[in-house]
Amino acid sequence: MIDPRVRERINAAPHKPGVYVFKDARNRVLYVGKAADLSNRLHSYLSPTEPKAKAFVDKAALLDLTLTATEAEALIYEENLIKLSRPRYNIRYRDDKRYPYLKVTVKEPYPRIYVTRNERRDGNLLFGPYSSAKNLRKTLDAVKRIFKIRTCHYDLPEDHPERPCLLFQLKLCSAPCREGFPRDEYQVQLKGLIDFLMGRSEELEEETERRMWEVSDSEQFEVAALLRDQLLAIREVKHHSREASHDATPRDFIAVARHASRAAAVLLKLRERRLYGCETFMLTVPTHAADADLIHTVLRSIYTHTFDVPSEIVLPVLPEAPQVFIDWFKQYRDKKVQLSANVREEKRHLLAVAFENAKLALAQDKQAPRTDPLLEKLQDYLHLPGVPHRIEMIDISNIQGTNPTGSVVVFRNSRPAKSLYRKFKIKTVEGANDPAMMAEVVARRISRLQKEGKELPDLLILDGGKGQLSVVRELLNKIDVALSVFAFAKTHDHLFGRDGREVVIPGSDPVLKLLKRIRNSSHRFAITYHRKLRRKSTLSSELDGIPGIGEKKARALIQFFGSVPRIRKASLDELKSVSGIGPSLAETIYRHFHKE
Repeated sequence: MIDPRVRERINAAPHKPGVYVFKDARNRVLYVGKAADLSNRLHSYLSPTEPKAKAFVDKAALLDLTLTATEAEALIYEENLIKLSRPRYNIRYRDDKRYPYLKVTVKEPYPRIYVTRNERRDGNLLFGPYSSAKNLRKTLDAVKRIFKIRTCHYDLPEDHPERPCLLFQLKLCSAPCREGFPRDEYQVQLKGLIDFLMGRSEELEEETERRMWEVSDSEQFEVAALLRDQLLAIREVKHHSREASHDATPRDFIAVARHASRAAAVLLKLRERRLYGCETFMLTVPTHAADADLIHTVLRSIYTHTFDVPSEIVLPVLPEAPQVFIDWFKQYRDKKVQLSANVREEKRHLLAVAFENAKLALAQDKQAPRTDPLLEKLQDYLHLPGVPHRIEMIDISNIQGTNPTGSVVVFRNSRPAKSLYRKFKIKTVEGANDPAMMAEVVARRISRLQKEGKELPDLLILDGGKGQLSVVRELLNKIDVALSVFAFAKTHDHLFGRDGREVVIPGSDPVLKLLKRIRNSSHRFAITYHRKLRRKSTLSSELDGIPGIGEKKARALIQFFGSVPRIRKASLDELKSVSGIGPSLAETIYRHFHKE
């Protein structure tokens, strides 16, 4: 039975476009939808025929409405609300996963390209999403090699390094940080980069070859050589993609395979007659959800963020309101896009290829291990956007600022992944400044993962309190990285979130025991590395001052006697008996410790 308050809101709904949100009595979001006419759509829920609609309407105690100027605008708002609130009855990416994109910061004087999971609309360009880290890494490596667009976080031209970094020496960056670097030349490279990411390689190839001969005729041989290398790299990338169509129209093919509450969606990209990319997305599907709803979700999740939009999207079935997507493409991408279903011949074949890939992905996913309930509970406690399958914890170890070290431990599905543990020597911080050391390790860790095209952790835990969290939060805001970060304070075992929340987990809860297990592993790993460096430092300070003693002989002495105090007490004959220590050196060591 429909709650009287919900019925009242439905009857008062205006005949205007907007977004509606059904909530239960505890203010939890059940379902988010959008409509060109809110009144007409909501009145259909007064006597729902679909089991899914009947389920969330019966549980609804509240109904929120938000008006928008157009239905296309409502589409964006719907996407944002679903990602934010994770409604039970909406189709969404499984575990609310955020797939990575390549971001090109065209709003900056000297744009850069980097990997991000932040889908915020800020006027810059996103390309993706990439479901495969391997595909993402290959693409990023290719564009750095070909176009030499910077990937650093400097705010050029005001903020710049003293000299170009190693990427310039490796010919992977044109180093626009150099004084007097021509901006026009950089803009030409940027245009080529965008064309490449949109699959327009033939036009790019022709333009690059034309420029190569042009500068060669004017005897700019060094520039001509760079363009030649770029041309060869573009042709190499094209060589690895096979021709799959006789028609050069840019097309995307989307197919879905589903079983119970799971679905796999495959996106095949066809650019200039060649298969340009293949991405697979796993989704959570409520019982009785229609195929048209599933297609709507896939279209909304992909195309409301990416800049790379084709001329035609071929689908197994059309979404419920295809015109809203056509209007959205026209309004926000200034492009006429056709949505097609029931296609024939060549298009049907490629759609079948996408479907076979979707079935394979779903079959493989059935064999994958299920999510640990502890992680789902941790997600609820911390209000994370997805299940934290990969958790990383960072710890700092030092004694009054000496031999400072950082460590990263990685847990996958509640188990330690020791092969992924990493150690860090603190390089930029002097003195006992734990928050600054923590920020350095976080920055280096994120930078390495991004450069290698690897996924950032679902949850990053800092071993510390609000001081460490504050510095890391400032760093993440500066480098524009969306990451779930919490500080885990030792004093009361409370967690502090990036958004200022304090989370208290009961002491008897297994979730807290899991977090403590991760913290203990982090402590052991950090302290072990710190002790190793301290021993090495002690050994170095005690024995390095002796002429003729290097690292190898110092190690031999320590292995023979066990410690520096025992070396100090050793007789001359005992020193002579150490392998590699001759009579003359033994006397030098003996005199060093017996100067009086």
